[in-house]
Amino acid sequence: MERVWETMLNFSARNKALYFLGGERVFFSKPPLGRFIKVHFVILTLIILLLSSVLIYYSNIISFLISVNVDFSSPITTSHFSSGMTLVDNTLNFPWGNNDLVAIKNVKSLIKKAIRYVDTPTMAWGVSDPWPDPSQPEPGDWSSLDDRLQLIKETGAIPVITLNEAPWWMKGELQSDGTTRLLTQSEEWSDIAYSSRILDNEMDAWLHLVQRIAERYMVAPYNVRYFQVWNELKGYYNPITNAYDYTTSSGDRSGPNARHGYTYMYNQVYHRLMQVAASLGIPTNSIKIGGPYPVMDTWSSANQSNPSNIAKEYGIYDQRPLDVVRYWLQHKAGAGFITVDGSNTNKDSINIADPFAASEKFADVTKWVRSLNNTIYPGAATLPIWWAEWYVSPYIHTTDNNYNNAIKSFAMIELIKAGGAVPFLWGGIGEGTSSTGLWTATTARGGQPLPWYYSYKAFNHYFGSGTKIYKTTVFMPNSVEALASSTQVMLVNKTAHALIISVNREIVWLDPYQVEVVSL
Repeated sequence: MERVWETMLNFSARNKALYFLGGERVFFSKPPLGRFIKVHFVILTLIILLLSSVLIYYSNIISFLISVNVDFSSPITTSHFSSGMTLVDNTLNFPWGNNDLVAIKNVKSLIKKAIRYVDTPTMAWGVSDPWPDPSQPEPGDWSSLDDRLQLIKETGAIPVITLNEAPWWMKGELQSDGTTRLLTQSEEWSDIAYSSRILDNEMDAWLHLVQRIAERYMVAPYNVRYFQVWNELKGYYNPITNAYDYTTSSGDRSGPNARHGYTYMYNQVYHRLMQVAASLGIPTNSIKIGGPYPVMDTWSSANQSNPSNIAKEYGIYDQRPLDVVRYWLQHKAGAGFITVDGSNTNKDSINIADPFAASEKFADVTKWVRSLNNTIYPGAATLPIWWAEWYVSPYIHTTDNNYNNAIKSFAMIELIKAGGAVPFLWGGIGEGTSSTGLWTATTARGGQPLPWYYSYKAFNHYFGSGTKIYKTTVFMPNSVEALASSTQVMLVNKTAHALIISVNREIVWLDPYQVEVVSL
């Protein structure tokens, strides 16, 4: 705008002249009103036309002033939020492929500054099988899991272990005729391995592996205290019932059958972890274990096999994961937190709401858990709610990192307001074709923070656990979202237009899809 005025108008006090459009001098000897009367009509017309075009241009960008008011009279909630991520690939390994050591060091520094919890699976997603040979009495290959825990230690984050998958010889897949398909060693990393559960008659072997993991990593230098049990109920789908096997049934231990329920396995793992902690002199109340880790699926319509009565703008909830959560709450041996999994996309890939609206799913699930009767479902009202996998995307890949950041930040604001605790981002480079993540690839000149990194860091620093959250009233909530503490307010521009915001009468300019933290 300043350049426009410089082009249009340059006033010289010495010559008492006005330079119009290219420097033509017009001298005046009368008061200002008389001077303007003598200005050539054509020049005035050009100025008016130029000003009009400028005003039209900016009116297309800025609709009008949007007010955001923060009510400090009393907090509406206290944040339970802490930032988290899961290591799911080899992008932080060196040497490995085209990974660059400088880029990896950059990312480790970024994690140290922004991420509180870092999780690793015990197998798969970059971690090898610690017990691939069933003829060996003990697991013996700890190299890659050691490296993962060491990496987490170097970042200064709190380590989390997800006890998931299992050696090939411990697992099998339930078939539609009631039989169990066993895995071969060559299928260790194939699709069937990720749709198999522990065999009923190999539960003792699985618990022995869990015990050895706990004994190795509960102690120094790793000092792990947080454990998630299994991953997305993989292998617990029952094709006969078209539902999950989530009960406390031990199945059929007379042979290699895959019939036991998830809660049975969870309870066995829970007791074994607590036994290990006690044997090591670690207070059992410091060990936090969570489940049941279902995917909270939604569909575009009720035309599905198991629709629930929970209907939202973005879709209809599947009844099956809701049943899993409720049953697990009632029958768990104990827990330090509830863990679930979800995305802002629908299971049938038909997305009926814009990605902002669909991103309210994480808050809605959190509210649903909290709405359950705590007497009937112990822990529903009190246990922290973790998102073991938290996927928020613009639906299709976009090169607009600000748009990606705005959608993710909006989803996180809603989750924090609803009382969500720890969302785990699935890696640091995004969800492949869906969206970008926290930083660029760790190849040469990579490992650089993206806009979403700065927002995620801000959530952790300014709105982390224990922070009092205050009510915000936004004049145009479809355009702007806000999250306020006593000292900071985060603003999210949900539109492709620049906006002028008045925050408690302080003016803030937001570029399209900009996320900004303003001091109050």
